[in-house]
Amino acid sequence: MAKYFNNDELSDLNEARKRIFVERELIYKKYGIDLLDTDSMSSLSIYEIVKQYDSDYNINFSRNGEDAISNGVLVEQKATKIDNDFTKTGKIRKNAGTDAQFQFHANGDIIHSRYVLVARRKENLDIVRIYDVSSQHGCKVIQTHLEAERDKWRNKGMDQKRDVILLPEKLLLSLPLIKKITISGVNVRLS
Repeated sequence: MAKYFNNDELSDLNEARKRIFVERELIYKKYGIDLLDTDSMSSLSIYEIVKQYDSDYNINFSRNGEDAISNGVLVEQKATKIDNDFTKTGKIRKNAGTDAQFQFHANGDIIHSRYVLVARRKENLDIVRIYDVSSQHGCKVIQTHLEAERDKWRNKGMDQKRDVILLPEKLLLSLPLIKKITISGVNVRLS
């Protein structure tokens, strides 16, 4: 559905864009990183939380390769946006807290030794929940699920350009919990 704005609204949006471009240019000149790249912004916000419980955590700004590293272990990061937990009438939304879906490419690398999976609010991009899975059992459960989804996708003969498979939050909630902590209002589950 098309979404148009009047001239005053467009002017307001454009002024915000100009301010954002100035900040982007300053960082680009200093570090060679484009902050408007969604992976960069997402990785920085994830880093801010994870670094508080994993002091060796570092993020990769290269377009290719791992997303992060800690103590020599390569990390796959995925973030997804979720709706508010409440409906417009103030009632708790069905499946609130369990409805995140993390996207992987069926034809991509899905086998990792650590997964950091992040649910963030659509309206403000605040991180709400982090699933940090590094146990051998937890990683194997994720890998088995993703391999099965990849096999289903391939068996359907889907369009090779859209190879998205999903990892549901409910599966992550079923993993044995090693530790649960709250950092800056973010619920972190270590499995």
